[in-house]
Amino acid sequence: MAEMLVLITAALVIVVFTLWQLKRMVSGGRRYPYIPQERLNTPTEQAFYTAVQRAVGTTVLIACKVRIADVLQVRFRQRHRRDQRWWHYFRLISSKHVDLVVCEPHGGRILAAIELDDRSHRRGDRQRRDRFVDDAFASAGVPLLRFTAGGRYDVQKIQERLAPYLTTSNEGSDTCPNTRSITS
Repeated sequence: MAEMLVLITAALVIVVFTLWQLKRMVSGGRRYPYIPQERLNTPTEQAFYTAVQRAVGTTVLIACKVRIADVLQVRFRQRHRRDQRWWHYFRLISSKHVDLVVCEPHGGRILAAIELDDRSHRRGDRQRRDRFVDDAFASAGVPLLRFTAGGRYDVQKIQERLAPYLTTSNEGSDTCPNTRSITS
């Protein structure tokens, strides 16, 4: 009877170990501490996105929370292994985002970027970040428009501010005008 109990226990251990190994193989053997965000945008950002969407209609594509390094690129590449200039400038933009990017619907050419400035943009660290972002976009010749966060958004005013940048290549201009950010 004792031998039978040992055999059953050993078989059970082998089955559990085998199932655990299979699960590790299927899941890649890694466990990361990630959980999903509840939503992409805050309620204020979503209200603004909806207003921008109403202002531009279906003429453009609007992307949310875009990494600046996906909008701008560093002009030069490394010349040799010890040349860290490219990495220095890339790191400055790689972890920063803009709230919205407006693109052509076909081809995705970037027409303008948009920042929604809430109360946090009054802090000194955010103001330094905002100055850097403004200068980076201006140096690249990509329009960056700033809007003040609020409870309601005037679709007509948004449309008027965006209108100069919504010319698609099919309608004329192939380039974005070089502008600095403008606060409304």
